[in-house]
Amino acid sequence: MDRRMPDIDGFEVAARIRKFKSGNRPIIVALIASAEEDLCVGKVMQIGVNGVIRKPVLMQGIASELRRILMQGNI
Repeated sequence: MDRRMPDIDGFEVAARIRKFKSGNRPIIVALIASAEEDLCVGKVMQIGVNGVIRKPVLMQGIASELRRILMQGNI
């Protein structure tokens, strides 16, 4: 999920998703600009986002972060 979206920011969307108390807990991965990293990483983890991918996006970075999330096993 990209932090910067047209009508609502990704922080708010992630927080709303996490408020649902269904049996499923979807994986949420934040997409942030490297320049925003210091501001965003703590906030997305507080909301309950599973991982962070930094822009510019590289396939190796996506694969590495998804592997890390899936290896945690607490999804």
